Amino acid sequence: MTRPDAAHFDRLCELANVGAGHAAGALAQLLGCPIRMSVPRVRTRRWAQEQSGPHSADGTSGIFFEVEGGMGGVFAVLFPPGERDALLAALLGEADAQAEQSESALREVGNILASHALSAVADLIGDRVLPSVPVLALEAAGAVLASFQVRFEELAIESRLVDSHGALRGLVIWIPASAATQPSV
Repeated sequence: MTRPDAAHFDRLCELANVGAGHAAGALAQLLGCPIRMSVPRVRTRRWAQEQSGPHSADGTSGIFFEVEGGMGGVFAVLFPPGERDALLAALLGEADAQAEQSESALREVGNILASHALSAVADLIGDRVLPSVPVLALEAAGAVLASFQVRFEELAIESRLVDSHGALRGLVIWIPASAATQPSV
């Protein structure tokens, strides 16, 4: 793996920050309550592997998009079990929605957040950014995240989406494509 130089790394973090801000705004509109994002944190492959290891209590749902153009890589939206259930109850109006409805709602939320985040980044860099069809991991998002992180890049940039009380509502994660395979941003 080729690590980006400091200036390129700072630019990646700036782009992740912009994207997460737009994702937070989209989630706020969906839920009808203020949502803010944390300062992006850089996570290593080791962290992702620990999240999916034998001692993790995964249960986390994730919606994953491979990204072509611009900066490439993977964009993911993760919802730990409690946050996923609260999101589904808020969107579907019932705690025990059908599995098909729940999966469809999670994919659509992922689509909306990814579209807002990636469109903002595309506008900022002046390039096309195309997400793939969403891949939903209903219970094992940590393992899927670890597999993408090994494939694309050792580093992942994470932003927490929190409500006005500071309670976690979801995570936005961007794994940039390897600096060796992508043009500089």
